[in-house]
Amino acid sequence: MTAPAHTPHPDSSGSLIGSTNLLVAAVAWGGMYGVSQTALQYLDPYTLTTIRYGFGALFFCLLLWCKQGRSGFGYEGQFVKVWLYGSCGFCGFSVLLFHGLEYAPAEHGAVIASLMPLISALITWLTQGKRPDPATLMCALVAIAGVVLVISRGDIDNLLQLSAIKGDLMIILGVTCWVIFSMGITQVPGWGASRYTAMSCCASLLTIVTVNLIAAWRGAAFLPSLADVQLVGFEISYLILAAGVLAVSCWANGVARMGAINALLFMNMIPVSAFIIAFLQGKTIDPMELYGMLLVVCALLANNLLPRIRPVRQQQPAFND
Repeated sequence: MTAPAHTPHPDSSGSLIGSTNLLVAAVAWGGMYGVSQTALQYLDPYTLTTIRYGFGALFFCLLLWCKQGRSGFGYEGQFVKVWLYGSCGFCGFSVLLFHGLEYAPAEHGAVIASLMPLISALITWLTQGKRPDPATLMCALVAIAGVVLVISRGDIDNLLQLSAIKGDLMIILGVTCWVIFSMGITQVPGWGASRYTAMSCCASLLTIVTVNLIAAWRGAAFLPSLADVQLVGFEISYLILAAGVLAVSCWANGVARMGAINALLFMNMIPVSAFIIAFLQGKTIDPMELYGMLLVVCALLANNLLPRIRPVRQQQPAFND
């Protein structure tokens, strides 16, 4: 769900509905990381990705059919482009994220994922030469410092040991893949968010299944038993329906009602909800992780509020899983 080019001015009822939708999406994404770790105890990252987006593609297509009917389907000569972006987003993001969550705490993944707007601005700078506003650069540096604090837990030695941070590095690469996929909608003019999501997800299944087969041949993936799937039936359903269809639909609706700048404000809830869930589960949270999360949240808040004070040259699309 990409953000509209303009920022609407919702009335009180529209604001309440939009805010509720965005909050539901952020909380659903915040819970996704802990749920994924549970599912990964029984399924490998490749098989879990295939199951999640195999069924997810069906639901995305159903939503597209309800919105646009038969006219929404078809690639119109854009298949290769959409396939590449879809493979980067759905396959690259998911596999790298699930691999990373085998080593890194779930709340680390949520903190890193919340950096998507800042990563998007940096990628635009590198690829298009559009330098972000100095305030955005400062916010990015503060957010990066917060992520480093979360990953290292205040101990620099943790950053010097690849084995200790490889999970976090995989998640960073995965999140970057999703940002690239999100920015890809600008490369298919005339396509709405629903069409781009559904058609790119369908195209990416070619890559997902191929990678899964190669991983199985190399012994990195395995065909799960029905009992294993049943054991994590709730987790799989959550990843497909709550963190997939529901979150994407709520985010799209919220962005349409509230605008891109207002919507990005709710991304702060992703790491917050992840830490709250971890606390309720009885996990031990290092104080340095909390301080790092607060740094990231403050940086995102500042980056969101500053455009309200002074105009920025160009807003980046807001897009998530």
